[in-house]
Amino acid sequence: MGFSGFMLLFNLYLKELGFAEGSIGNIISATTIGTALMAIPASLLLRRFAIKPILLISTPIAVFSYLMQITASQYAMILASGFAAGMAAVFSNVAAAPFFMRNSTPRERPYLFSMQFALMLFAGILGNILAGALPGMIQKAGMVPYLPYRFTLLIFSGLVLAAMIPITLIKQKPPRRPERMKIHSSRTIAKLFLPNLIVGIGAGLSIPFLNLYFKDSFNTPEYMIGIFYSMQQFLMITGLLIAPLAAERIGKIKTVVISQLISIPFLVVLGTTKLLAFAVLAFLIRAAFMNMAQPLYTNFAMEKVHHEDQPLTNALLTIAFTAGWGISANFGGYLIEHFGYAMPFITTSIFYLISTGITYGFFGKH
Repeated sequence: MGFSGFMLLFNLYLKELGFAEGSIGNIISATTIGTALMAIPASLLLRRFAIKPILLISTPIAVFSYLMQITASQYAMILASGFAAGMAAVFSNVAAAPFFMRNSTPRERPYLFSMQFALMLFAGILGNILAGALPGMIQKAGMVPYLPYRFTLLIFSGLVLAAMIPITLIKQKPPRRPERMKIHSSRTIAKLFLPNLIVGIGAGLSIPFLNLYFKDSFNTPEYMIGIFYSMQQFLMITGLLIAPLAAERIGKIKTVVISQLISIPFLVVLGTTKLLAFAVLAFLIRAAFMNMAQPLYTNFAMEKVHHEDQPLTNALLTIAFTAGWGISANFGGYLIEHFGYAMPFITTSIFYLISTGITYGFFGKH
């Protein structure tokens, strides 16, 4: 709830402070670069130590970094705190997949990965509804325009901190410490890495700016943007519930490939339509099909590599996506600032098509 509400409003808050799209893209890049740089050290720590104490340390650091981003007004400070937030937040992302693999059977895993992702999305629906409504409610107090955003972002940072409560309830023995660091599945990991990197490069060009797209292109109020994002996540949950059933019938990789191919034309619609109704419809359908593939691909990756390589593989998949996102987000902001939204959306669709083709080429027979 906290993270999705924060992400919905943070770009709008920066725009209200006077930052252009290019600068906002640089701030997004700083956060993702922090995530990419910390992913490998995080995987090595999780390979040797229990998840619980690591999350009890990293979560408050992430929240403190969010607070610095919200309260600072200097560009350099916002960049630095975004970088720190990305480094701290990576631990929960890297920890999840290996933790599931240690505590589930092969038959349970497609449902476990999809349901975990669906639960995150359900929390995101609540977060987006709140994020859309709270600034308008706070604005009634007669504050200057950026302050309602700031107070709302502070509330969502508090929700992220509340994650400390369930973290303290985790019961897990430390993983068996390996004798020495050895990578057993390097060739497979490299093949899994490349499609995620290309998807991340494509996504960073346009996806971080979708809230600004609705604001700039259609002058959509915040509460409506929150509703759009909540509707999107509801449809994503539906897709995630269908995905394991489709995977049982046709396999994980074919489900990933087909769902990604279906999503691509709707990116082109987002970049070319002048009608809000078409834009919202494309926004919803694209997200439902593109995101239903993610947990299946992660599950497939965890099953394809040696069990000792699972934390490293998950970290590298995180690096692939976030590094690609970070590389292209600042370029995407520059393109939007100077040429509008059509070019980034169409370029994203090309990268997605290339990634899908590579995925099928590498793993289509599995």
